[in-house]
Amino acid sequence: MTNTTQSVIATSIVLTQPSLLAQSDTIGLFSLDDVVKHQFPYHPYAYSHLAALNPEEQASIIKDCGDCPPAEHYVTELSNLLIQAAKHLKDLPLRVALSSVESSSRVDRVGSELEPLETNPAMGLRGVSRYANTAHRKSFILDCEAIKRARSEEGCQNIELVIPFVRTFSEAATIIDLLAEQGLCRGAQGLKVHILAELPANALLAETFLQYFDGMVVDIDVLAQFTLALDPDHQALTYLYDEQNEAVLTLLRQVLKASEKAGKPCELISRHLDDSPKLVRWLHEQGIEHVIKPSL
Repeated sequence: MTNTTQSVIATSIVLTQPSLLAQSDTIGLFSLDDVVKHQFPYHPYAYSHLAALNPEEQASIIKDCGDCPPAEHYVTELSNLLIQAAKHLKDLPLRVALSSVESSSRVDRVGSELEPLETNPAMGLRGVSRYANTAHRKSFILDCEAIKRARSEEGCQNIELVIPFVRTFSEAATIIDLLAEQGLCRGAQGLKVHILAELPANALLAETFLQYFDGMVVDIDVLAQFTLALDPDHQALTYLYDEQNEAVLTLLRQVLKASEKAGKPCELISRHLDDSPKLVRWLHEQGIEHVIKPSL
């Protein structure tokens, strides 16, 4: 059953691990980053760049993957999880958010040395800029192969894609081309590709960004962080964080208007609905009846 917040906004979950499937019949978003983190013990690049690991690391991952080559093991396991989630939703769309996690969040994994350290990971190679970078491309290809296999399964054409960290129109065009190169052509077999709007640029220029995509998913919390230039992990700045700030609401208003004008869906993500009565009232005033609510 769909959860409700203050009997006003219905909520669905972000799927971060397979065990959550049994706990909810509503999945607002399938987080590739989180599912991979929970399901695979190694850095994703360890599966796509096996030869670059040292001999001890290679032996470890090969042993864990059994008779299956690591890259194939990764694709098979991930595609099976996608199939499971897609069939769980039946006719409802399963929106899969591609990887955009900060590089610093994976430094504890075997194989993390394959991903260069960044001075400012929050603003580094994330989303499309990562997929387009030749040093990172192999991992993106494995993710695409898993998605493609899952969508080829009967009853799994409800899988849709959500693209994070699309900084410019050029990157919007780039990701559509990159997906097509991997056999995931927007529109083919009904494939829908949405943009995960996290950046002020996505909101300010929503009308044009929507020309490249089939809809928007707006992460209100991340949008607030970039709008107000706040580090969410900086304790001295937590008092400034406010997704109900008028600047944030102004950007949200632009996105909602652009989506309505384009006749395309716009889903919203918020982690703090229970603590944000002003935001709940504002969303209700905009006619919003559903929000994706990740676990904190």
